[in-house]
Amino acid sequence: MQTQVSISHHEGKAKNKWIAVLDRISQLDTIIAGLFLGLIVLLMSYSVVIRYVFNSPSSWVEEVCLALFVWMTFMGASALMRTDEVVRIDYLVHKLPTKAARILDHLLRPLIVIFALGFMVYWGWKLLPFSQVRFTPALKIPYVYIYAAVPVSGTFMLYHQLKHLYSFFVPSSNKEV
Repeated sequence: MQTQVSISHHEGKAKNKWIAVLDRISQLDTIIAGLFLGLIVLLMSYSVVIRYVFNSPSSWVEEVCLALFVWMTFMGASALMRTDEVVRIDYLVHKLPTKAARILDHLLRPLIVIFALGFMVYWGWKLLPFSQVRFTPALKIPYVYIYAAVPVSGTFMLYHQLKHLYSFFVPSSNKEV
């Protein structure tokens, strides 16, 4: 009996380490979105100065900012899913009792998981080979680097939603997290 408790205790610690590592990785969406927003602001400021002060517009800045904006948008949406701040119509949820609203919210989560897995991850990866032959006009960057934001953010969203589902179905007293 003593051995079983000791083994399960070590398994719990190993599981906690895995979850901690995954949680650290899952915070990359926030870091990427914030970093790319900062880069967009800097590059657009540079573009304004170059265009109006030196009268020499730069075409590559707009292209890079567009790519960064796509990544920022998708990774920002993923970060919002992690913190459960996704935009949704919650009129019905506010009209229900708290417990019923919570149950309804978590019953809808599998639909979000299906969306993230089916549309964003699966179809996003299927889109990538077609985007390898298209290039941006000024810098000739393959669009695959821009379109990769869809399956990458979908993978992050899938992890966040599965974690929310786990926290709903597993009682808090049994959680090792």
